[in-house]
Amino acid sequence: MYRKIGLVESEEDIIKKSVYRSFEIGKSKDLQAIQSLHYNDKRFSKFGETPPYKRMDFSEMCMYEELYFASVSDYDFKIEDLKVDFFDDIAIATFIVEHTGMLVDDYSFSGRTMSLRSRGTNVFMKKDSRWLIVHEHFSKIPTEVKE
Repeated sequence: MYRKIGLVESEEDIIKKSVYRSFEIGKSKDLQAIQSLHYNDKRFSKFGETPPYKRMDFSEMCMYEELYFASVSDYDFKIEDLKVDFFDDIAIATFIVEHTGMLVDDYSFSGRTMSLRSRGTNVFMKKDSRWLIVHEHFSKIPTEVKE
């Protein structure tokens, strides 16, 4: 899946792994990894396909992603059409992601199935030799749209 040049991973592979890692958190429940993948700075921003539908800063994004991943059981995801473009120390990853799982309400001991298909864009910036996400944007693909 990931290509290596000699023993060193390519920059593209590092970005792709980071995209996958950001969703693998839903399976591993390693919620601390959310912060390590993102650029902790006032300029960070995210627009999501789930509430709240406003621009979030780093703190809000961490809180909402932790709540989301903590409340989904049997989480799984599939990423399609992952493309990475580089502009010096900026990289843009675009992809389609499908999330599935069971949203669990711990208060009522109930749950509902979830299936969400979205377009995603992650903007990375190279900071101290690490690629970190500085902006995320997701938009739900309506179920009636076929690609």
